[in-house]
Amino acid sequence: MENPFLYLFVGFLVCLLGTIPFGPINLAVVKTTIDYDRRSGIEIAFAASIIESLQALIAICFGALISSFLDANVFVKFFLAFVFIALAIFIFTRKAEPTLKKQQSRPLSFFRNGLIIAGLNPQAVPFWIFALATISQYFEFQYMGLTLAWFLLGVFIGKLVALYGFIVASTYLKTRLQESSTVVNRLLAGILLFIGLIQGWNAVNSLLV
Repeated sequence: MENPFLYLFVGFLVCLLGTIPFGPINLAVVKTTIDYDRRSGIEIAFAASIIESLQALIAICFGALISSFLDANVFVKFFLAFVFIALAIFIFTRKAEPTLKKQQSRPLSFFRNGLIIAGLNPQAVPFWIFALATISQYFEFQYMGLTLAWFLLGVFIGKLVALYGFIVASTYLKTRLQESSTVVNRLLAGILLFIGLIQGWNAVNSLLV
């Protein structure tokens, strides 16, 4: 019988390393923790970890099919480009007001916000398709039954641990609330704009080919 802890460890390590580079999820967690509190950041991190596990599962089950669909469907690329550019503009132009009064009027569900942000990330499934291809060069994994469950658990824990690290780091930034929130807003808007422009460029290239 294959060692399930190896699946757990590999899933954990790959997801941990894949989450460390700045992206929309990381910065959303940082921004929420700065603007509100640690609990709100944890809600987003927990939701994003669930979505990450589902995206890894989708890549395992339908990786080749999804790659073909994304390459052939230009409308999806344009739609994703529009969504991310619109989000970037909204976040960039919104005034940062991290105050105690704002903390008392927190949104109803940061968990829901985390699900939406993570679900709209167009890089996640392609990342897992690439990651699975890399893993296959070193391990002959069979993602079935118990081993699949352990691998996805590792993905979930890896995402949660990495994002919790950003939450802890955000505690330091809260000592300078206004300045930190403005910087994080600009970083998040910049990353969303970059993702949107890349999606738009890929869509245009698809039409020209």
